[in-house]
Amino acid sequence: MKSVVVVGGGVAAKGFLSAGLALHKDTKFTFIRNCEKSPVPCGIPYAFGTLENPYDNISSDQGLINKGVDLIIDEVVDVDVEGKLVKLAKGNDIAYDKLVMATGAMPFVPPFPGKDLKNIEVIVKDLDVVKSQKDKIMAAKNIVVVGGGFIGVEIADEITKLGEKNITIVELARNVLSAAFDVKYCEETEEILRKKGINVLTEVGVTEFKGNDKVEKVVLADGTELDADFVLLSIGVKPNVDLGLKMGLNGDGRSGIIVDAYQQTSNPDVLAMGDCASKVDLITGKPSGIKLASIAAREGRVAAANIFSKTMVTDPKGVTSLFSTSIDGVYFGATGMTHEQLVRENIEHEVVELSTIDRHPEALPDASEMIGSFMFAKENGKLLGCQIRGASQVAEAINFLGYALQQDATAQDLFVLNYASHPMGTASPNKYLVHMAATEMLKRMR
Repeated sequence: MKSVVVVGGGVAAKGFLSAGLALHKDTKFTFIRNCEKSPVPCGIPYAFGTLENPYDNISSDQGLINKGVDLIIDEVVDVDVEGKLVKLAKGNDIAYDKLVMATGAMPFVPPFPGKDLKNIEVIVKDLDVVKSQKDKIMAAKNIVVVGGGFIGVEIADEITKLGEKNITIVELARNVLSAAFDVKYCEETEEILRKKGINVLTEVGVTEFKGNDKVEKVVLADGTELDADFVLLSIGVKPNVDLGLKMGLNGDGRSGIIVDAYQQTSNPDVLAMGDCASKVDLITGKPSGIKLASIAAREGRVAAANIFSKTMVTDPKGVTSLFSTSIDGVYFGATGMTHEQLVRENIEHEVVELSTIDRHPEALPDASEMIGSFMFAKENGKLLGCQIRGASQVAEAINFLGYALQQDATAQDLFVLNYASHPMGTASPNKYLVHMAATEMLKRMR
């Protein structure tokens, strides 16, 4: 029986194991992670508010264990690549025929003076830590979230459900969520947050933290000092590659462990996937720092298909942004490149902006406006990016548009798209946002 060992137990690992069990018989799978209770990563913000008990956000291991997968809770300290042995902190060695690296990413913390004061914390994928952080937030009055990406914004929104708190988001960029959205969508998000009582500060950075033992003040570059009982750093993450580099795998701390289109590393017996593995941008062909659970799961499935032989290439070779979020019940979705990013890359394009009503007839209960911005290549009408805002339909609509972008769909492809129409779930067949955008782009091309 062949032995496959996975280092890591997150989304990539579980995607790999689920596919591996289906595709490979007579194989023993083992995965090793360093925490007892692993969360659903994208559900972490909701463990602070919507979920009364943070442990309800657990990513269960039982289904895999029931199918014969071994789970080991321990720290991998070294790998003997010649002897094919994984060495654990508790002294055990685990033999493997194939090794899969799914070590994920670690929070990035700049060297702020005072960063080691108590109650300055980062998000980690460990439910015991999340529970501890929620308890501290419950006891705090003044909470500062440093970083206005998706995790920071969603957590700040969730904390409003915990009673009267003074919540501030500090973002260095021009707006919150600016890595995924153009200005108007970012500003709409900020307006929603401010209406909920959250103070949003943009285009200003943190210079230091002050306090005696525990944090008391957050000092900003403009001299402002914010009262703070608890600070959550959500600035970004970097690939966790230390073990891989120690094993002699090609890679670096910025790009990750270098992999090919089969998730194969420079060692023929080692694959890598998820946030620790290198990625290429689908549109520009340049290295990409995008780290998403959906990409990790896809790479896990691809790695499983190729664990013993290269049988399934990743297609398309490359990743792109594919985000959705809900802020106070308003859904925002984005895929591909923003207008600003396309300008920076000198990619000629057209921007089509329009709106529709997401049910038909419009008099139906809960019908609401859906707005969208579509970026098409000027030369051939290829879809390059899309941003939409509306009700819950946005979450699935952006998934479809992400797939269309990955398949090099053009305005003509979207113009002739056939889709299921239903009064309670979609816009009118003649006012479907995708068709409307495609029609406008075709008109411009003619």
